[in-house]
Amino acid sequence: MKDIIDLYSRVIIGILGFVAPAITLLIGVFADGIDIHRKKKVDKVRHLTDLMQDSHKKIKGQTKANAIHLRQSIRRHDEQKSTLQKEINLLSPKRQVIRVFGSLIMSLLFIVGYDVLVIYNFPSGFLTLKSAALVASVLLFTYSLFCLWQIFCIIIDLKHIDLADALGKHKKEAINQGDFL
Repeated sequence: MKDIIDLYSRVIIGILGFVAPAITLLIGVFADGIDIHRKKKVDKVRHLTDLMQDSHKKIKGQTKANAIHLRQSIRRHDEQKSTLQKEINLLSPKRQVIRVFGSLIMSLLFIVGYDVLVIYNFPSGFLTLKSAALVASVLLFTYSLFCLWQIFCIIIDLKHIDLADALGKHKKEAINQGDFL
């Protein structure tokens, strides 16, 4: 068990020291794309908020069937708005760095706490504390891997969007120049 915990702590340190900084540095490569897409999503959220407010105002003077339809559209807009808000949060580099490094550091601190409890061989009442520290460390580590995966997916999506935009601009330039081949 000691070897597994030692290996696990080395994996945390490795990810904290190399993988997480490498992936978070990739966010900086696409900073312009992130800002553009974030602004687009913020504009969509504002538009949905305006639609929801207009629908709320229209409900008062409508028949029951129309009011039900407006409430359903408000609910759909609210779901879209919450999805967009999640995407906006994912496009915040500062938030992503805090999520990744915070969870990795906390995971490392919990595993250090576990090691301290094991080294000093506290009484059996601390067995649950040892188990809790180990479980908390594993959960935080898993969360950090999930965050890294989300960042990786965002980077891939932004790369595809940037390539599509570049290809679209290239086609428009070719059409404008009269080069149809």
